[in-house]
Amino acid sequence: MWFFYSPGIIYGEDAIDFLEFIPGEKVFVVTDKVLEELGYLKILTEKLDKFGKKYKVFNDVQPDPHEDDVLSARQQCIDYAPDLVIALGGGSVMDTAKVVWCLNEFPELILDDIHPFNGELYKLRNKSKFVAITTTSGTGSEITNASVISRFVDGIWKKHFFLHKSIMPSFAIVDPIFAVGMPPKLTVDTAFDALTHSLEGITSLWKNEFSYAMALKAIELIFKYLPIVVKDGKNMEARDYMHQAATMAGLAFGNSQAQLAHTLGHSWGSIFHVPHGRAVGIFLPYVLQYSLNNPDEADKTEDLLGKVAKQLGWVNWDEDNKKSADIVIKKVKELQKEVGFSFNLKELGTTKEDYDKHIDVLVNLCFEDSTSVLGPRSANTEEFGKLYKYAFEGNDVDF
Repeated sequence: MWFFYSPGIIYGEDAIDFLEFIPGEKVFVVTDKVLEELGYLKILTEKLDKFGKKYKVFNDVQPDPHEDDVLSARQQCIDYAPDLVIALGGGSVMDTAKVVWCLNEFPELILDDIHPFNGELYKLRNKSKFVAITTTSGTGSEITNASVISRFVDGIWKKHFFLHKSIMPSFAIVDPIFAVGMPPKLTVDTAFDALTHSLEGITSLWKNEFSYAMALKAIELIFKYLPIVVKDGKNMEARDYMHQAATMAGLAFGNSQAQLAHTLGHSWGSIFHVPHGRAVGIFLPYVLQYSLNNPDEADKTEDLLGKVAKQLGWVNWDEDNKKSADIVIKKVKELQKEVGFSFNLKELGTTKEDYDKHIDVLVNLCFEDSTSVLGPRSANTEEFGKLYKYAFEGNDVDF
């Protein structure tokens, strides 16, 4: 038995107008100051005014949100007592809002009470509903049931995962008007987050046919529209399809899970504070190569990636699966080059000295990440170290 989870999804231009029909007259808005400065918060509040909804705004979300900041927002939400919570932003805003919404409903709970085995959380949504309005075409957090919050442990900020199927938003609004202002670098970073979600969702141990269908369409849209939107950020058709692709990719990995590119990227981001999409995307081709080199089950990954190449028309249907799978990796690298995405860790500005200083901590953090056990090929201490080394130098994985 398997389940496929999704909020109600409203997408396309003017999707924001659906707020008129969502129950709730007292709204707690979670966002950040950058989005306020860009004018996106004003777009939302003007709609709330038009629809006669009162609101209070928390605009102090930080990248990679820290636990103390999240709990501060939670207290403000409890004090306001809303019947609707709206997240306006990218992954950090979504992560914050999920916790705020959940702990507003259950003030007696603490952050660590948000876990898959807490049956009380199934009662969520009685006090308020939750709407996620995504402003980046990449994280997929608007339709997932996970929140990533950083805690200061052992001298570093470690990312902790808080998961429960009930913290998935009630509705996701996927309106391209909120993505049109993204600069090219952010557009590319978030797109590679979505691409990584798709290809890892296809190869994850929890892969399934529903996730595969979503991931395949997301990959097709990303390869078609990312180069267009990087050149012309005001192209609304391309923005719309990239926004849809990111949500599809979120549905894919949210129901099948990510794997080692996220493991490596989460650890790297914790130490070097690299944006999430850039961190996981840079490891994607290396992890796909590593999976294909699996001495035990390489043929399974070959079949999966080979089918992707064939269904997207990158190779003929009678092509060998191994060659077809290699084409997928080649296509990823070509897209990286076309849109100016980094090929290796050195290009991120990391020195060999800093790399050597932190490599042991990086590897240890990998084993604390839940995605480390979800790939078709696991990794031990030596293999994680080698993956970092190969990604640092930019060498093809040959082990």
